[in-house]
Amino acid sequence: MKILMNEKGYSLILTMLIFLLFTVLSVSVLTVALSGVKRNQTSEDYVQARELANKGIEHITNQIQSDLKNELGEEGITRSEFITKLNTILNRYKDVINSVHNTGATGEYRVYIRNIENVIENGEENPLKKKITFLSRGFVDGKEKTVISEVEIGAQSVLETLHYALGANKLCKTPNACIPGEGNMFLHGGVSITGDMKVDGNLIITNRGYAYLSGEKWIASVYPSILPTQGKANANLLLGGNIFTFNHTPPYEQHITTSNFGSSYTKLTDRIDDAFYNRQAPVIVKRQPIRDDIQIPAQKSVFYYKHNSPGVTIIKANNRIISNQNRPNDKVYASHDECFFIWCNEKYDGDYTFTGNNLFKSFATAGSLTIRNSDNQFKQTTFKEGAYIEKNLTIGNGSNSYNPNNYDKIRVDGPIFVNGDLTIKGADAEFNSIMYVMGDVTIEYSRINGLGQNGSLIIFANGNINIRNNSVNQDEPSNIKGFFYSEQALEMFGVGSNIRIEGGISARRIVLNAIRGRASNRYFEGAQRITNNDYFEGAQNQIGKLSRLQIIYDPEIINTYADIKSREPVIKNLDPPKIINRDIE
Repeated sequence: MKILMNEKGYSLILTMLIFLLFTVLSVSVLTVALSGVKRNQTSEDYVQARELANKGIEHITNQIQSDLKNELGEEGITRSEFITKLNTILNRYKDVINSVHNTGATGEYRVYIRNIENVIENGEENPLKKKITFLSRGFVDGKEKTVISEVEIGAQSVLETLHYALGANKLCKTPNACIPGEGNMFLHGGVSITGDMKVDGNLIITNRGYAYLSGEKWIASVYPSILPTQGKANANLLLGGNIFTFNHTPPYEQHITTSNFGSSYTKLTDRIDDAFYNRQAPVIVKRQPIRDDIQIPAQKSVFYYKHNSPGVTIIKANNRIISNQNRPNDKVYASHDECFFIWCNEKYDGDYTFTGNNLFKSFATAGSLTIRNSDNQFKQTTFKEGAYIEKNLTIGNGSNSYNPNNYDKIRVDGPIFVNGDLTIKGADAEFNSIMYVMGDVTIEYSRINGLGQNGSLIIFANGNINIRNNSVNQDEPSNIKGFFYSEQALEMFGVGSNIRIEGGISARRIVLNAIRGRASNRYFEGAQRITNNDYFEGAQNQIGKLSRLQIIYDPEIINTYADIKSREPVIKNLDPPKIINRDIE
């Protein structure tokens, strides 16, 4: 009986011990669980606080952009006005007392401008842009996260396309919007390039140049060469697709408009030394290219005004010729009289011609304009704040001669918008100008140099650009100092022609044709005969000779662009905000 009672007592004690053990374990597990929940909640609060701080940066950046756009309006504002407005708006959000505050269901943020710095581009200050340091704090349930972000805000940054000797751009967003061969670059024969290249599509190379000489002719040459600019070990190639070579004779138009390079082409992306002169190949660089949004048609409103716009001075063109006008403070519009017997009507859409020296604050016409000079000394046309040409612009006398002594000596200074085509023909011309061209551009039978130490001709064309027939069969090249950008295709010949470009070219499709050495309409020793009137340096003899198409990148083109751009009468567009750096504390 005592044994039985002792067993019951031990059972009770054991049960109580087990109960106590489970209670302790349960409490411990619950404590750990609650602690984990608390840690998770704290971590989640910090994540939400960080997101709110980032949202604050986004909020204040969008607000500043909106404020600036409201100041620009539809008509834009002058450069000096923009600088003032930019500084005023940024100071509106500077320091903690001017912080932007927002409270929502999950928490709140406070953000303000901690610092404003000048932006230096190419060694010079750009007063139209500022580097802003934002400080933003996010708060959730007593938890706080701080984000510090550096952002560039303003207008008129240097275009990415101006950093390359050659740039083939793929701009279309859908296949139906692409031009044939979009993003491709074709280097046919002994083209010589100094500087970096950007090819969004494919690079197609051969050791023969092309010319149409009583039919399609592929002329034996050498492979193209690419050399680095001074101070660099190698030239860079930013390549989006592949490199192909070919040795057949395809139909030219079909060849340059294809994007499908089949078995008749050899892929050399992994051994590109074989595709370049002296096996001196560029270094392939893989990175996401920056897309410039130049918006050529939008530039029209910067320059356009009517004959009856406020402050306009009308000048009558006798016989539609305007000569030796000195109007540095006048906003000028051209007109002429059309008479029937004694009745005359004033018209504004004539084909006007400039001769002599002409200086305007700004100029506009509803017609076309030709710039000529019959003197053997240079004459200059200057547009201090730009010109608008409704129809076509022609520069030169239209000569078909290969001798520059037969060309008009013309200087052009200032930005110009051409709503039609641009033709430079029969001109020995010096430029310091940006031209926006809605139509096509043709440059032939001309010699083009910069006006002054750093002047250049910079063309942004909505249509095609063709550069041809310059210094045909001559040993000395035509010098063209400029940068040429096309929203369509650019084609250039250095087979019979002899061209040296200091600057660069960029288009949605680029085709360059060249040989090295001599070209003539008569036989010479070592020549290859193509027709009875067309002889070119033999392929073996081309080794070591100068190319008849040289493109040499000029870094000063960036400064020229910035200088001329600053003379445009109004600023109408903002650059997108550019994030430089972002830190989380």
